[in-house]
Amino acid sequence: MVVQLTRNDPRRLSRGGGFSLIELIAVMVIVVILAATVAPVLSATTGARAAMAAKQLVRDLTFARQRAVATGTRSWVVFDTGADTWSVLAEDPSSPGRINAAVLTDPATSGPFVQSLGVNQFVGVQLVTASFDAGPEIGFDWLGRPLNETEAALAAQGSVTLSGSHVITVEVGSGFVAYTPP
Repeated sequence: MVVQLTRNDPRRLSRGGGFSLIELIAVMVIVVILAATVAPVLSATTGARAAMAAKQLVRDLTFARQRAVATGTRSWVVFDTGADTWSVLAEDPSSPGRINAAVLTDPATSGPFVQSLGVNQFVGVQLVTASFDAGPEIGFDWLGRPLNETEAALAAQGSVTLSGSHVITVEVGSGFVAYTPP
């Protein structure tokens, strides 16, 4: 027996090849479920990246302080909130002063000691503020004491805030560097 499909027969095969309304709704429900499960994971990833950037900054500040003590020459960490970067510099012993400081070579990468946020492993992380006696620079003398951008002793605790309220502080007098997670 041969069944012939007529033009008005509901069993007729579709020539358009489109999707039914039920199929479209099912796909949209699946996408919403996936988005709901992925959003918290991505949020946690950004927080983890900010914490990783804060720990990197603590290491860099500590390195600058230890280098100043070990070499007897002042080291500086200069922050640029507009570019979301910080650089580690050292003064030239033959021509001291912050103005003559040059970017160090990073011992880990053999490149310039400049850290950029918002890219690579720090995607989504921003440098919100950097304040050391109202300036964006901090130096360390041969005793590890913190200095402001005018090369005077730091008068008040300095701090750097990264996105997500990750705060790194530098204590007056001692130069102790601490990280306070949110």
